[in-house]
Amino acid sequence: MGVHHNVAVPMSDGIALRVDIHYPTDPGTGEPAAGPFPVLLSMTPYGKKAPPPAAQIGGGATPYLIRRGYIEVMADVRGTGVSGGSFEMLGPEQVQDGVDLVNWAASLPNSNGRVGMFGISYLAINQLMTAAAVGPGSPLKAIFPAMAANDFYRDVVTMGGVPHMRTVRAYGATYSLLNVVNPALEFAHRGGHERPRAGGISAVRQRGRDQRGYFKNLIKDAIAGGDTAFDGAFWDTMRPADVVPKIAENGVAVFLVAGWHDAFQRGAPLNYAALQNTFAGRPAGAAMTADQPVSDKFQLMAGPWYHVSDLDGQHLQALQLRWFEHWLKDDDTAAVAGDPVRFRAIGSSKWFRTNAYPFPEAKPTRLYLGLGGGLHATPSTDESTATLQYLSRGPVSGRSLEQWSLGMGSFMVSQTGRSVRYDQDNTRLQRQALTYTSEAFDTEQLLAGPVGLTIFATADRTETLWVAHLDDLSPDGVSRPLTQGALLGSHRALDPEASWLLPDGTVLRPQHISTKAAAEPVVPGELTRYDIEVFPTAAIIASGHRLRLTITTYDFPHLVPTRPQRAALAGGVYRISQGGIHASHLVVPLADPATMEQP
Repeated sequence: MGVHHNVAVPMSDGIALRVDIHYPTDPGTGEPAAGPFPVLLSMTPYGKKAPPPAAQIGGGATPYLIRRGYIEVMADVRGTGVSGGSFEMLGPEQVQDGVDLVNWAASLPNSNGRVGMFGISYLAINQLMTAAAVGPGSPLKAIFPAMAANDFYRDVVTMGGVPHMRTVRAYGATYSLLNVVNPALEFAHRGGHERPRAGGISAVRQRGRDQRGYFKNLIKDAIAGGDTAFDGAFWDTMRPADVVPKIAENGVAVFLVAGWHDAFQRGAPLNYAALQNTFAGRPAGAAMTADQPVSDKFQLMAGPWYHVSDLDGQHLQALQLRWFEHWLKDDDTAAVAGDPVRFRAIGSSKWFRTNAYPFPEAKPTRLYLGLGGGLHATPSTDESTATLQYLSRGPVSGRSLEQWSLGMGSFMVSQTGRSVRYDQDNTRLQRQALTYTSEAFDTEQLLAGPVGLTIFATADRTETLWVAHLDDLSPDGVSRPLTQGALLGSHRALDPEASWLLPDGTVLRPQHISTKAAAEPVVPGELTRYDIEVFPTAAIIASGHRLRLTITTYDFPHLVPTRPQRAALAGGVYRISQGGIHASHLVVPLADPATMEQP
């Protein structure tokens, strides 16, 4: 391989971004290899020379692809690394930069005129935004976004309107640290420009302060209950859901990678559905149907993985190679054949295949909350109540802690050749909560897809907070966490266009209108309906195992209500309706694993 360090690329507004160009060389001569070759582009805010483990979320070259006939361009996004301009998270200038870089990359010497994009996390979201903006006939032909959001506000900044501010704060600190550390790496490979940043190291330090200020001001406003605590203009540029249909219209092929424990757990399946729906001429935000046509241009792979993960040893770069060989080199032998959705379930090493999301083989099944903590197939005719007191903190869920720290703990351990599991037992979390447990399953079941929870309850405060954990309970009492969801009571208004409802009115996947204008206080003493989105998952429930639903009012230390919300929540007591006309219930998608198992 060869590399040109810190090449200046002028953007359409005159700002120069700096990129590293990695290219294949002839092993005998060291000269550039005979091409032409496709170009793979990554745009990172973490530093294009980032070493492991930072490289896992963006940075560093990929020799596996370059040596197999690809030119790779690593770009520092505007206002980060050694690129010019001011940083705005996924702002419109950054999207236009993506378009400019695609067109520039296609015209590089020895390029075959075709461009692909790849990368994880922020780099994955950048791919979606760029692919939507390039227009038809662009050189951008294929992308490979791993662990990408669908809606930044709903995926990770909040859960059901409850801010995830400690996660945002930790991300901002890590982001700023990398942009202070990376200039040292740039000094070692300065390229043709005089310094890694115009004005020298003092300007780099100033930029670090600017970036810390960006996140500091965001967090300060959200915690105070300002505009950023609600869905609105600030988050509009960070919502791939609004532009994903344009990707299909532009003819860009997309291979999505998702994790059932990822910080963007809900996002990738929704992006897949939007792409296939657009292809089929259906509303992008609708639930897919089992019989609608699907395109092999849009594929999804998911598994029981965190945001930063070795994917249980999956050779991701080999899969990327096949994807790009097919779409950028017209190699039909590299096509990924079969149903376009493939996933592994929690608790299984098998692969499952299907074509649509929600998964058509998985039947939405109601389980009703009952007296004595049961989950029953039919509701009790007699209505009873269960009491839950608001608590702001309590025992920590290991799975939740690892999920919202991006899986860095388990990844670091995996690099030593060992493994660690953070989803072994959730029993401690249940001590100060309500639990509901199903009967044991007679046969093995595959729980796969979105999960909904509808609660009817009264409260004695003007705000409520609901957190739901769904676990697999083994015969020996181990409660293995599968997924979770949350909802702030004032955000309970459903978006009728974005929510997925079954013909009988059952809410399969609720989506709430979380704008400040739509926020509605809870009326004390009034029976109120709450539809809680429990993030999608896939898990094998073995014969003899049961499902356990845990309802509490915190996910410590991650969910942090705003100051006004905390004041309204303090001391609250909730009474959940069980049975009768207003029967609270869980909706879980269940399938016979054999109907989806990959041959």
